[in-house]
Amino acid sequence: MKNYVPADELKLIHSGSDYFDVLEELIVNARERIDIQTYILEYDQTGKRIVLLLKEAVQRGVRVSLLADAFGSSGFPKERLKEMEQSGIRARLFSPLFSSEAISFGRRLHHKIVVADNTAALIGGINLADKYHGSLPSPPWLDYAVLIRGQACGYLTELCESIYDRKTEFLHGNLNPEGRNGVIRFRRNDWIKGKNEIHRSYLEAIIGAEKSITLVASYFLPGRLFRKLLKEAVARGVRIRIILAGKSDLAIIPLAEKYLYYFYLQNKIEIYEWDNSVMHGKAMTVDNRWTTIGSYNLNNLSHYLSIELNVDITDQHFVETFDKHLDEIISTKCKAVTLDTFQRKRSLWFRIRIRLGYEIYKLLMVFMMRKRVIEKKTVKSGRGRI
Repeated sequence: MKNYVPADELKLIHSGSDYFDVLEELIVNARERIDIQTYILEYDQTGKRIVLLLKEAVQRGVRVSLLADAFGSSGFPKERLKEMEQSGIRARLFSPLFSSEAISFGRRLHHKIVVADNTAALIGGINLADKYHGSLPSPPWLDYAVLIRGQACGYLTELCESIYDRKTEFLHGNLNPEGRNGVIRFRRNDWIKGKNEIHRSYLEAIIGAEKSITLVASYFLPGRLFRKLLKEAVARGVRIRIILAGKSDLAIIPLAEKYLYYFYLQNKIEIYEWDNSVMHGKAMTVDNRWTTIGSYNLNNLSHYLSIELNVDITDQHFVETFDKHLDEIISTKCKAVTLDTFQRKRSLWFRIRIRLGYEIYKLLMVFMMRKRVIEKKTVKSGRGRI
């Protein structure tokens, strides 16, 4: 989506009970249809609760569709999926092995969307599992979503339906027929289908930044162009702060990330580590006037392999609210990493580990990207289907 469109309501939603209370409310109040697409659906306490509410919605006459990624949701019991189908829920896994979707090597459904009755939606990075809900003594993973109400949500319903039904094209109508001032636009990344909108949003926002950039970045391994633009922004006088994961669910990623710390710190980019829980957020704010929140990670996996969705927001109240929240967690709940403290811990073994982690990540990306180039050439030449 190129243009910004109106929204009747925008609200910042945090992981934990905040998100799941809103999700339950959307499901319980739905009267016509519910569309859910997610990377992870686990059959834990949270997953069971959501499945129960969806079954109850079907009994009220609501049309329910649920699509979960086959890799991310590999632990979800197949018999429970069949039970959902038997109860009347349109439920399936995206790109299971040996399916027609699996022809697109490594292509995963990574976005997280909930849409109710074409009028209310949740978009963000929060999956459907206990670790995002949180349970004592473990706090929820740090992540965010946006509650959106209004006509624009119809776009998301159409997007969910096209992916669920394996349509090769996604067509949508004019979301702003009256030309009203817009405050949101939905941005997609799906490299195999030529969609690179989220990546462009990030690059354009950094190029246009005048005063400040704050990034919330799990699995943060940006390419050379992105790092170059950050360096140039600092040279223009832009203050850049990046909130990274002090704790991660993937052991190799923090090692690879730390290999780039020296570049950031040497170029006066501020680094803060969140270590209260696993950090899973994906967002950026610029100049207290623009933000993007969604499922897109700043690395090659999101850029080239996954189906992603973000929402760009220019609503002043929303952006200010999010900026204040990020200021608060940086000042009270994050650990600052300075050039001095980072250099002091750079023992020989530490340098070997982070370099090894970074090189392993690069080799993995080279392997995946070669597969992608071959695949895209096949699709363009008409010898394959998406």
